[in-house]
Amino acid sequence: MEFNVADMACGGCASAISRAIANMDPTAKVQIDVATKTVKVESSMKQEQIGSVIKAAGFHPVATAP
Repeated sequence: MEFNVADMACGGCASAISRAIANMDPTAKVQIDVATKTVKVESSMKQEQIGSVIKAAGFHPVATAP
């Protein structure tokens, strides 16, 4: 699944998102590109759950792919 996170501005933001997802699913694979503001996640969690985790970390994700 893929999210656009427009308010992700730096490596610190990316780290916060990665940590938040890892706390909920330690086996998740997370790829983050700060330049394109893209977060790609491979997880057994549902897309809505991952979106909620990113929101809880203080960001505003928009799902871009199932």
